[in-house]
Amino acid sequence: MSLQEQIKAAAIKIIAREGFSHTTADKIAQEAQIPLSTFYDNFTDKEEILDDLFTSEFQKRYDFYVNIKNWHMDWFLKINGILNFHLQEIQKEPELATIILAERMNSHCRERRSLSKFSQLSSIIAAILQQAIDEQKIRPCNVEATSLIVFGFLDALIYEFIMTKNLDQLQQAIDNFCLLLKNGLGKFGDGS
Repeated sequence: MSLQEQIKAAAIKIIAREGFSHTTADKIAQEAQIPLSTFYDNFTDKEEILDDLFTSEFQKRYDFYVNIKNWHMDWFLKINGILNFHLQEIQKEPELATIILAERMNSHCRERRSLSKFSQLSSIIAAILQQAIDEQKIRPCNVEATSLIVFGFLDALIYEFIMTKNLDQLQQAIDNFCLLLKNGLGKFGDGS
C-alpha cells in the first residue's frame, strides 16, 4: 500500500467513526502512524482526501452504470445489477459507505463538486428506464422521478447495512424492490 493509500485508509476510519467535521489532519496522521508533516507532504488538507474519495467512488459507480446500461439485457436486470453492485461495494468497504451517505447529507459538503457528481448516476438509471419505455417494455412514467426513487432505496440500503449488517435481509429487500418496480412499471400491470 502506498503512503497516500495508507493516509486515505486512516482518514476513512477516522471520518467514519467521528464524522468529517470532527476529523483533523493530526488525527489522520496519528491513525496512519506518520508524522503530521508527512500528511501535508501528500495532501493539502482533509478536504483534499474527501474530494479524492468522492471522485474515485463516483468514477467506479459511473463506469459500472454506463457499462451495465449498454449491456443487452432486460431493464429489470440492469436495475437489479446496479442495486447488487452497491450491496457488494457496501460489504467491501462499509466505512466508506458510511462516509458517502453521511457526507451527502451534510450541508457543508453538498456544494463539493466531487460530491455533486453523484447526481449524474440517477440520469443513467433514467436513461435505462427511458430505453425500456422506447422499446415498449414498460409503461410510460416519469423516469427522473423513478430514478430518484431507486436512489432513495440505495440510501436506505446503505443505512440498513450500517445499522444491522443483515445481508440476507438486504438481499431480500433488493429482490422485493426490483419485483415492485417490475410489477409497477410493467405494461398493463403484467410485470413485463
